[in-house]
Amino acid sequence: MKRFLKIAVLSIFLSPLTIAQELTSDIAGSVSSDDGAVSGATVVITYEPTNSSVTKTTDASGKYFAGGLRPGGPYKVTVSAAGLLSQNQTATLIVGDTKRLSFSLASTDSVDELVVTGSRITADRDGYTTVIDSDTFDTTPSVTRDLQDILRLSPFVSIDNEEDGEESIEIGGAHPRTNDIKVDGVSFNDDFGLNSNGYPSQRSPINFNSVEQLAIKVAPVSVEYSQFRGGVIDIITKGGTNEFKGDVSYFDRGDSFIGDKLEGEDVDIKKDDTALELSLGGPIIKDKLFFFTTYSLSEIANPLRYGIIGSGAENILDVTSAQVQEVRDAAISLVGRDPLGSAGKTESEQENITLRLDWNINDMHRLTYNFKEVSGDAVRGVDSSRSSVALASATYLKTETTTTNSFHLVSDLSDNLISEVYYSTKETSTDQISAVGQNYPTFRIDDAFGYRFDFGPDIYRSANDLETETDFFKVKLTYYMNDHKITAGYENTNYDVFNLFIINEDGTYRFRTLEDFKAGNIRSYSASGSKTGNVLDAAAEFEYDLTSMYIMDEYSLSERLTLTFGARYDKYDGDDTPTNQSFLSTYGFKNGGITGTDLINLRFGADIIIDDVSDLNITFGTFSSKLPGVWISNAYSNTGVAIANYVPEYATSACDTSTISGLVFSGNNVKPDCVNSSIQNPLNNTSKVDFIAPSFEWPESTILNVTYTRLLPMDVDMTLTYLNSRDEEALYKIVDTGYPLVGDQPTVPTKKAPDGRPIYNQTGNYSYHAGLYNECCGEREVISATFAKAFRDGDTFISISYTGQDADLLNGMTSSTSNSNFGKTGAVDFNNRVARRSIYETEHRFLATLKSKHYFFGSDKPTTFSLVYTRESGNTKYPTFDTYTGFEGDYQTKAFGYEFNLNDDSSSLLYIPTRSDPIICYSYKCTDEGSADALAREEAVLDLLYNVFGLEGYAGQIAPRDAGNFPWQTSLDLNIIQELPGLRDDDSFIVTFAIENLLNFLDDDDGIINYGYYSGRIPVIDLRIVDDSKYDYSRNAFRYSFDDPFNIDRSTTQSLWRASLGFQYKF
Repeated sequence: MKRFLKIAVLSIFLSPLTIAQELTSDIAGSVSSDDGAVSGATVVITYEPTNSSVTKTTDASGKYFAGGLRPGGPYKVTVSAAGLLSQNQTATLIVGDTKRLSFSLASTDSVDELVVTGSRITADRDGYTTVIDSDTFDTTPSVTRDLQDILRLSPFVSIDNEEDGEESIEIGGAHPRTNDIKVDGVSFNDDFGLNSNGYPSQRSPINFNSVEQLAIKVAPVSVEYSQFRGGVIDIITKGGTNEFKGDVSYFDRGDSFIGDKLEGEDVDIKKDDTALELSLGGPIIKDKLFFFTTYSLSEIANPLRYGIIGSGAENILDVTSAQVQEVRDAAISLVGRDPLGSAGKTESEQENITLRLDWNINDMHRLTYNFKEVSGDAVRGVDSSRSSVALASATYLKTETTTTNSFHLVSDLSDNLISEVYYSTKETSTDQISAVGQNYPTFRIDDAFGYRFDFGPDIYRSANDLETETDFFKVKLTYYMNDHKITAGYENTNYDVFNLFIINEDGTYRFRTLEDFKAGNIRSYSASGSKTGNVLDAAAEFEYDLTSMYIMDEYSLSERLTLTFGARYDKYDGDDTPTNQSFLSTYGFKNGGITGTDLINLRFGADIIIDDVSDLNITFGTFSSKLPGVWISNAYSNTGVAIANYVPEYATSACDTSTISGLVFSGNNVKPDCVNSSIQNPLNNTSKVDFIAPSFEWPESTILNVTYTRLLPMDVDMTLTYLNSRDEEALYKIVDTGYPLVGDQPTVPTKKAPDGRPIYNQTGNYSYHAGLYNECCGEREVISATFAKAFRDGDTFISISYTGQDADLLNGMTSSTSNSNFGKTGAVDFNNRVARRSIYETEHRFLATLKSKHYFFGSDKPTTFSLVYTRESGNTKYPTFDTYTGFEGDYQTKAFGYEFNLNDDSSSLLYIPTRSDPIICYSYKCTDEGSADALAREEAVLDLLYNVFGLEGYAGQIAPRDAGNFPWQTSLDLNIIQELPGLRDDDSFIVTFAIENLLNFLDDDDGIINYGYYSGRIPVIDLRIVDDSKYDYSRNAFRYSFDDPFNIDRSTTQSLWRASLGFQYKF
C-alpha cells in the first residue's frame, strides 16, 4: 500500500504512468485465501461519484475481470466469499489502464488475527506515457489556460512558442502535425493541417474545467492506436455525479499584467485578453442519468510584431503614417480602391462549449453522449517584417468552427465478454475573408521609403474556403479467458472534403519603386483562375476513408509478467481525381488521388515487475503515420484541369501587362480581359499539378521503447526511458525536371553545379508538377530520466527531468502547399533528399516542477504554490544560398534550375569554400579576381563561415543542415492559488495569480526569447553561377548582414513577463 500511495502522488503531478485503451479502463486481479485460490467470490466494483456498480464472480483460478469502466474515481472494490471475511480497496483508474487489485481473504474463524492486505498495485504498461489529472490542470501555471502549458509537463514534449500565436507541439522530436489529439475518442485535431498549433481552432480547443484526465502516449502497444507519429494526446472529460457541482471563473491577462521593460529599454505593449469560464454538472436521475457542461469565452487583441511609428508594435519600422498615406493615396488614384492604412493589432475571439451525458441504462449497458463546439475568429495575414510594411488590406479574418457529436455504448454481454460501440461526427468550417473583400488584386512595391510595401489580399486568400466532415464508427469486443484478455475491433473513418483554393485568383501586380507605382509601370504581373470563370468549378470535392481491423492478446503469464501481441490492418481508399490528359500523355501515368493503399502494423509489449521496487516495460512494433489532410487534398485541388495560369501566348488578344493604362477590364472583373481569355483558353493547361504517386505507400514508423522505473532510497521515484523510431516520410518530388522518369520516379539531372549538385531544367511560373511520395527513412532517438519525490505527507512534490534527442529526417514538410513543403527545409538536391538533422529536434531539455500546499490561514484555506522551469536548446540553424528569382532565364544560374514557386524559400545548402577555392570567385561575375576588394571579400566570407558559423571543417564541401543551434530558451513560471470559504459550507472562492517568465519579472535582462527562422535556414550568399564552373560569392543574400549573421529576432511579447489574475467560485 505504501508503494501505491507513492505512485498515486506521483501520477497527480507528473509521473509517466502507462496505459492502453482509448475511452475506458479495466480492473483485474485475483482472490485467494490460506487454502489457495477462491472460486465463486463476489467482486463488487462501485464508482462512488454516481453510485453505479458492476458485479463479477471469480473463476476457478480465483481471477476476476471488469472492463469498459469509466476512467477516474474513486472506485471502491469489495470482495466477499462464504466463510471468509470481506475486504475492500479503493482505486482511481487511468484511461486505458488495467488496474490490478488482488486480495487475500482471511477465514471468519481467525478474526482475532485478521490482517487486511492487498498486493502491490500496478498498471499494465503501454509505452512511455505521462498522465495528468484535473488537479494538475488547476495548479499548473498557465496564463492563457492553453493545453500546451499542461502538455509541457511531459519530458517528451517541447513547445515551440517563440512567436505569439504561432506555437506548435513537438513530441519526441517528431513533426508537430503528426500528433493526434483525442477528446473522448474524437480526434480533435486540425485534421486538414493548416494551424501550426495542431488545434482545430485559433486557441486551445478544450476548457480546463472540463478535463478529468489527460494522457500523452509516445509508443502505445495497443493496436487501437494508429495515425500518429509524435504522440497521442488522449483527453477524457468530466462527467456528472450524484451531486450538483459547478464553477464560475473570470481571468484578466491584458496589458495591466505585462512587463514594460526589456534589456533596459522601455516597452509599451497594448494588449487585451480576458476569459470567462462556466461549468455545471449533476444528476438528471440520481444513480441513473448525469450531465456535465462547460462554456468559455476568450477575447484577445495582440500587438503587431512589426509596425510603423506610432503603431504600438513590438518592433518599430522607420516608416511614418504620412508615408503610408502617400502609398495609400497613390493606390486610390491608380486603381480606384482603398488599400486601407497600416495594419493594426490582431484581434481574436473564441467560444468553447461542451456537454456530456452519462446514462447507466441498467447493470449491463452504459451510454455516454458528448457534444463539443469550438468557434472563433482571428485577424491574420501578411505581416510586416524587418524589411517590409503590410497595409490592412493584406490582412484577413479567419473564422473556424468545429462541432463534434459522439455516442459510446458499453455492454457487459457476460462475465467475460464486453462490447463497445462508438460513433462520432466532426464538422469543421474555415473561412478566410480579406478586410477589403475577395475581389481585390495583390500589390507589391519592392522599394518605397526603403521598405517593401504589400497590400491587397495575399495570393492564398483570393479564393479560399474549406468545409470538412469526418464520420467515425467503431465496434470492439473484449473477451477475458483465463490469463488472456483478447480484444478485437473494426473501425471506419470517412473524410468528406470541400476545398476551394486557387492561388493568385485575383492576380498580382509588382512594381519596382513607388514612383513606378504612381506612374502605373508594372515590373511583373501574374494570375491564375478557374478555366470556366466560376471559382466554384475549381473547388475540390472528394471523399476518402480508412477501414481498419485489429486483434490483440494481453497474456498474463504471472503476477509479474504480462505479454501483449497485436496486429492491425489499415486500408486507405477514396475518390479518384479528374484525369489530366496532358499529364498522362507526358509521364505515362495518371495524376492520381488516394486510392488502394494499405499496411499491416504488428506490435509486441512486455510488462515485467522485477521486484517490489522496480519494473520494466518494452514496446516494439510498427505504427502508421498521420498525414495532414491538405497534403492529400492538394492532388484533388491542383489537377491542372480546372485551373490555369495566365500565359500571354494563350490570350485571344494582345496583352500588355507592362502598364496599368494598357489593361482593359469588363464588368466587375479584377483581372484584365486578355488575362481571362488566356486562362480560359482550352489549350492552356499551364497550372501546377499535384498528384499522389502511383508508388506511394502510407508511411509507417518502427518504434522501440524501453521504460524502467524504480523506487530509490529516500523514496525517490526514478523513471528512465529510451525510444528509437525509424520513420518513413511522405514528401514531395517534382517530375517536370527536364529529364526522363523511371516509372514514376524522377532521375537525377546530368547537368551539375560547380560543387557537383544537380541543376534542374524547369520552366514557367507556378506550373510545376509535384507528387507525394514516401521515402525511407529518418530516425529519432530519445533518452529521458525523471526523478521525483513527495514531502510533507504529499503536500509538497518536486520532480526533475532531462530529455535528449538525436533526430534526423529527410524533409520537414513544414507547410500545406506542395511548393513550400518541397523547398522550405534545407537540402542539396530537393528531389533526392538524404537524412539530415531534424528541424524538430530539441537536442537538450531540462524540466523541473515544484508544487507545495500550505495552510497559513487554516486547514480550510489552503495556499498552493506551483513552479515550472524549462530550459531547452534552440532549433538547428544552417547557411544557404539566396535562390529567389522569378525570371526564367535565371533559373539555372541563380536557382539550380528550380522555377520561381520552388526557389523562393532559398533553402539550398551553402557550399563552404576552401582558401583560394578554384570554384569560387569574389568579384562580380568573376571579372576582377585578385583585386583588393575581391581579396577582402574572400577574407570576410571565410571569417563568417569558418569562425562565426563554425564550419571550417566542411571547407570544400556543402554545409550540413546543422551549424549549431539557435539560442537556448529558458522559462520559469509561477502559480499561486488561495482557496477561501464560500457562501455555503461546501462552496469555495478561489483567487489565482499566474505569472509566466518570472525571470524577466525579477530582472528585465533575463528571460529574453531570441529565435531564428523556424526551418533553420539562413540565406547568406546570393547565388550566381558563372560559366557553369564557378560560384560568384561577391554579393550577400537579400538584406543579409554580417553584423546579424543568424538573422536573430527577439520576441517582445514572449520575452516580457506576463500574468493572469483569476477569480473562481466553486459550488
